[in-house]
Amino acid sequence: METNKDNLGGENIPDPEEIRQRYPIEDDSDTLEPFIDENECREINTSDPEDVAYWAQEFQISIEDLKSAIVINGNSIKEIKKYLSV
Repeated sequence: METNKDNLGGENIPDPEEIRQRYPIEDDSDTLEPFIDENECREINTSDPEDVAYWAQEFQISIEDLKSAIVINGNSIKEIKKYLSV
């Protein structure tokens, strides 16, 4: 094993490949279930002030910002999330 030196104090640091061999990361991707958000298929009812206020609170934005996002992207929850990068 070749040791590496850091730039600060000249102390030896372990080889990353040796660390990977000693402590392998277990792959659990085959056991993970996909996350399905049932709300993503919904649309915001722009005629209902309570629905608009609810989604503004969910996205943690003002009602005016949500209305602007709806004008730009439509009222699909999925598209609004994508636009807001939520």
